[in-house]
Amino acid sequence: MSFLSPLALLVGTLSVPLLLLYFLKVRRRQAMVSSLLLWNPALRDREASTFFQRLQRDPLLILQLLALLALALALARPAVTVMGHGAKRIVVVLDTSASMKATDVSPSRFVRAQREALDLVNGLGEGAEVMVIESGVQPRVLAPFGHDREQTLAAIRTAHARDLPNRLGEAVRTARALVGQDARAEIHVFTDGAHPAALRGQADDVRVRWVGVGQRGRNVAITSLAVRRNYIGAFDSQAFVSFANFSDQAESFAFSLTIDGDVVAEKTLTLDPQVRRAVVLPFSHAGGGVLRARLDVSDDLSADDAAYAVIAPARTIRVLLVSPGNLFLEKELSTDPQVKLEVRKPDAYQGGMEGFDVVVLDSVSPPRIGSGRFVLVNTSPPDVPLEVLGRLESPVIMDWDRSHPIMRQVDFAKVAIEDALRVRPLAAGKTLVEAVGGPIVYLLEEPNRKAVFFGFDLFRSDLPLRVAFPVMMSRALRWLHPADLDQASLSLQTGQPILLLVEHGVTTATVGTPSGRSVRAQVTRGVISFTETDEVGVYTVTTSRGETKVAVNLFNPDESELQPKPLPSFVEGARPDSAPVPIVRELWHLLAALAVFLLALEGFLYWRRQTAGRLGVPHNVGDRWALGLRCVLVAVVLLALVRPTVPRWVDRLNVVFLLDVSDSVSLAARESAFRFAAQSGGGARPGDQSGVIVFGEEAVVAQALRPGGKIDRPQVQVGGRGTNLAQALQLALATTPPGHANRFVLLSDGRQNAGNALAVAQAAKDAGADIWYVPAPLTFKQEVVVESMLLPREVKFGEPFQAKVVAWSQAETQGRLSMFRNGEFLGSQVVKLNAGKNVFAYRQSLEQSGIHVYQAALDAEGDIIEENNRAVGTVVVRGRPQVLLVEKDKSQAQALTAALRAQHVDVELVEAERIPKDAAGLQKYDGIILSNVSSLKMTKKQMEGIRDYVREQGGGLIMLGGEESFGLGGYYRTPIEEALPVTMEVKQKVEIPSLAVVLSIDRSGSMAMTTDDKATKLDIAKEASHLVVDLLDDRNEVGVMSWDTEFVWDSPIRPARDKQAIHHAIATIKAGGGTDGYPGLKEAYQVLYDRPALLKHVIFLSDGQMTRGDFAGLVRRMTKDKITVSTVAIGKDADVQLMMDIAKWGRGRFYYTDEGATVPRIFTLETQLASKASLVEQPFKASVASPGHEAIQEIDWKEAPPLGGYVATTLKGNAEMVLMTHQEDPLLATWRYGLGRSVAFTSDAKGKWGVLWLRWGGFNKFWSQVTRWTLRTGSRSDTVATVSRVDDTGEVVVDAIDSKGEFINFLDSQVGVVSPDKQRTVVELEQIGPGRYRGRFPASQEGVYLVGMAQRKDAQMVGSQLAGLVVPYAQEFRDLGVDETFLREISELTGGGPVGQPRDVFLQSRRKSRLSLDLWPWLLGAAAILLVPDIALRRVGPGAFGRVMTRLKTMRMGQGGRDRDTSRTT
Repeated sequence: MSFLSPLALLVGTLSVPLLLLYFLKVRRRQAMVSSLLLWNPALRDREASTFFQRLQRDPLLILQLLALLALALALARPAVTVMGHGAKRIVVVLDTSASMKATDVSPSRFVRAQREALDLVNGLGEGAEVMVIESGVQPRVLAPFGHDREQTLAAIRTAHARDLPNRLGEAVRTARALVGQDARAEIHVFTDGAHPAALRGQADDVRVRWVGVGQRGRNVAITSLAVRRNYIGAFDSQAFVSFANFSDQAESFAFSLTIDGDVVAEKTLTLDPQVRRAVVLPFSHAGGGVLRARLDVSDDLSADDAAYAVIAPARTIRVLLVSPGNLFLEKELSTDPQVKLEVRKPDAYQGGMEGFDVVVLDSVSPPRIGSGRFVLVNTSPPDVPLEVLGRLESPVIMDWDRSHPIMRQVDFAKVAIEDALRVRPLAAGKTLVEAVGGPIVYLLEEPNRKAVFFGFDLFRSDLPLRVAFPVMMSRALRWLHPADLDQASLSLQTGQPILLLVEHGVTTATVGTPSGRSVRAQVTRGVISFTETDEVGVYTVTTSRGETKVAVNLFNPDESELQPKPLPSFVEGARPDSAPVPIVRELWHLLAALAVFLLALEGFLYWRRQTAGRLGVPHNVGDRWALGLRCVLVAVVLLALVRPTVPRWVDRLNVVFLLDVSDSVSLAARESAFRFAAQSGGGARPGDQSGVIVFGEEAVVAQALRPGGKIDRPQVQVGGRGTNLAQALQLALATTPPGHANRFVLLSDGRQNAGNALAVAQAAKDAGADIWYVPAPLTFKQEVVVESMLLPREVKFGEPFQAKVVAWSQAETQGRLSMFRNGEFLGSQVVKLNAGKNVFAYRQSLEQSGIHVYQAALDAEGDIIEENNRAVGTVVVRGRPQVLLVEKDKSQAQALTAALRAQHVDVELVEAERIPKDAAGLQKYDGIILSNVSSLKMTKKQMEGIRDYVREQGGGLIMLGGEESFGLGGYYRTPIEEALPVTMEVKQKVEIPSLAVVLSIDRSGSMAMTTDDKATKLDIAKEASHLVVDLLDDRNEVGVMSWDTEFVWDSPIRPARDKQAIHHAIATIKAGGGTDGYPGLKEAYQVLYDRPALLKHVIFLSDGQMTRGDFAGLVRRMTKDKITVSTVAIGKDADVQLMMDIAKWGRGRFYYTDEGATVPRIFTLETQLASKASLVEQPFKASVASPGHEAIQEIDWKEAPPLGGYVATTLKGNAEMVLMTHQEDPLLATWRYGLGRSVAFTSDAKGKWGVLWLRWGGFNKFWSQVTRWTLRTGSRSDTVATVSRVDDTGEVVVDAIDSKGEFINFLDSQVGVVSPDKQRTVVELEQIGPGRYRGRFPASQEGVYLVGMAQRKDAQMVGSQLAGLVVPYAQEFRDLGVDETFLREISELTGGGPVGQPRDVFLQSRRKSRLSLDLWPWLLGAAAILLVPDIALRRVGPGAFGRVMTRLKTMRMGQGGRDRDTSRTT
């Protein structure tokens, strides 16, 4: 036996004062006695002459001395060393997932697992070291390795199950890492089932023992609850709820759905065994709210009997736009329903937020903008960390981040930008769109500022004309400011972190959990992060700007399926014997217990003596005080046996170095990192500890925490084809004692490609650990990486497209680039590689439907890593595009039809009468070509259908010129003109003869009759007159007369410049009277005869039988005087023959219509024909205005023959003139209209104006490229599918919305997958929300997964898709160099940062460790010291101190009196 604290034996010297107290005479109390016989004992006591005689008669002193001795020995910590058998390391892993709460075993599976774990620990040999790990959100070490069984048992008892999915894999992996290569170690996993994720890569480890709990599975669960907004219909929302019966018997139960306590639906359902069912419940609810689904069922698991969804209230975004004038931005921002916009000029803005949520700066650069949330368009203010290096001319877009919320489903492949700012970021951020030369769309993320940077002028790009622009701006505003949060942010599964954007200026947040706890949440870079989502329910995040609710649900079929799962069983082989180990056992608690007994016994005997054996307290005050003090002494010693502790803060730092040994870190960089860690020990202080973890694909402890800063060279080996920062941080958290000042130093390039280090960093922050980093730079001298192959997702049959190869080079060099398609070699070439990113583009076209796989390989001299020198991409060819060609005379369209068919475009040639009646009839076509088709051949509804087909369905539209096209076809101010890139107004460039026109309108009583459009015939005629007035320019003259039996000049003929007065006069015309047009026509002749205009024309309109007059003579005289007459007959009651004759005599045109809406088109057509301003019949050669447009690429325009004429039009403001005429009028104009594209070619493609083009060699290619430019992209389907990869799992998501905008529910959806090794699998899609379906499949092999999808409903095909999922080479070899942005993000989250010098690891920002100080030695010492006054109280009584003070005072007074007497004597 030995003493661990031998100096504590000095406490035994307290026996000296204790013995001295017995030299004092016992103070007797005064008492009346009844007999002198009682004096004899008192006299004998007073006559005692020796101390030892007193001791003989007082056994209490013996007990007091023994108690003091026991306390002194306990303080000296006696210990014995015994040999413990069964020396091995045992790790107890407790599954705390939701299924462990099941009550199929009493009281629950987790309690049963706890009991078995306790039995295991209690049955271990004394030599075993035991650790306890709990598998929660992150694996957590509840008790480190040690021989202290009480601590281990207490850790097991304190664990509890949570509403979490199974995360045993991470816990078992952590346990294996902590035991290292110890063959004698055992890992005991207590679970209700071995899930595949837990077994992956570790099921063959014989050290892992699986202990199962659970008997049966009876459970009904809500497996999904999703809410989506409706855009049409009587209800504004739909709730999708799915249930599953995981039992082996049918289950009936009641279901209720409420929102904020109000019942939405109540149902009683019955589910057969192992059956799933879903319901869709429409409802309406204004504002935000919490939706709660509840099952009233008695089953074994309650965590999945309730589910929640949050409907976020709409929030207003106050936006300030500072711009010299930008209609694109103003229109986009003002049409956003949640944006409250204010526009200012640049001189009215001095910087800052000025009370707004987001500030948009367009081409404005104030001296300082400060902190806040900004959108920067074509500007970089001086205090923004973006260094402007110049400008990029026609930047070539290389790639864009398709995964970021702002860029999701945004295609930048064909965005044209004339020039952009060339910038270099100087602070943390993220590139969204990258061009050759630098980023052109960039996210800036600083601690107090977030900004979205667009590095180009919107007026010098076609981005504002694309759908991507409003989508990006809307998402950018919501990325900067929390408004209209999506369901993905507000509906999580347990274990997923809450990550919410907060308003500018919010620095603190509080999270209220479903159980009522209130927890402070971290706010970093404008985002709240909270990881403790281990309860099902609604979490409330509160900030100074309000509160946001987040729903957290289980939604995990693996947890809800309670049927006990099979557990691995292994046959254990021969294992080394465990030698006995010495174990030190302390005995102080036995001596303390003995002291308690002795003190209690001595006190009891003293109480019996003083009360003469009677029950009750002693009469003497001193005795009562003594007994009270004795009780305190006993309580203090008993408290010491409980081993209480108090926190103690000491200057002690635990540092764990995390060394990145993945393949992206070179050997030189690894050696540099090790030396940095080794040199850092010079800054360690006494008490500091250090350890080492090495990581790559997985993490391993290379050196456990130990005192001092010495670091040994790691000897362990890990796989290097991945960088799992998250696992390394998890292991560091597990190896460091909680409550201490723990520091993790990352020596890495930060290129995470597995796990979620940000979530683990948040857990480290919650645990009080900080993360610091030392960048591991790229030390390769020459490295080339083929980053990606960019291909369009889908192309049409024969459609040209660009196959782009993006390659990164560390230095300027050259290499050979080879291209393959479907395994066949296409060719190779030597390419020059500049330092940085390079793009090589190759024009391709495919004439075979299906999925095509492209592969690029690059060989460069001096390249080290071969795995990253290839890239793979896929493109889907959907088949020949379908085009509807409408031609007035089908025989004239043969040349164009043959040209398109030769270029693999299927053409359906029809006449105008066969144009589909609405947009639905146009669905099967990818584009429409109108060739010399008059608007009079179409109804207004047909034209609206064509416009909507382009704008809303993404179809293409081409209009070709001719005598009945554009303005000559009456398209002025029609729906089709809206869709075209030109207007029918003509801005004169040459002298055109002036025109005088008279509108002679029948105003008889029949003109007051209404048409199908619920307007009168006269109203339509007046509308047509208004259009004619607007169409004429200032040099022309117009007069308006109306007539019944008499004529009236409503607007006498005058110059058209006085439009307001003419419009007013037209509006006053009223119907009533007979029908006699002859006087009015005669008056028109007389007035026009005197006008000086060179062209004179009358438009004569009537709807009835007219009184006969000499129309023939009158009109012939008019013709002789060069006045032409056109007639318009409306309805079946019109005098059609007479009107035809008048037009024939007057050398004009006759129009008959029974549709009133056609009249305005007739009037405008007639005006343009009469003015001869639109028709230009002069030979000319086309001039190229936009040489970069893809519709005219690879055509030698110098060889193009002349055209014979065209129809003059005017280019719209946002359109692009690609080809122009000799008069600089548009010949070929293009633009984007809504979701589609349209083209105006103002000449023709037949034998009149384009006769020479028909024999031109570039004719076919030109029309093919123009047509393909307009064609609709993507397949025509009610379903849209996306295929992506998350970790090693492929995910298919299908959204189904019909043509009316309604969700399509309960589809029969299947997915067929062909893996790179040609294995075929079928994946069933599960509906997860209104109109949304999802399926998953394993995708771990490198190569291309071919995915075919089909959706049916009621045996009818709804949609089908083809896609290719590319799994590239390991991400470890793609991303080279330091991602310091990411390293800074995870370090700043925990309060850390970069480390400059090795000594700074231990010296920089030191924190104190919170240690537990044992109080039991202090308590035992206090008890030993208090024992002396305890005995003193008995010997001298409680008034002894007062008597001594009184005696001293008396003595002082007596001395003072003698001094005064001496003075008087003197």
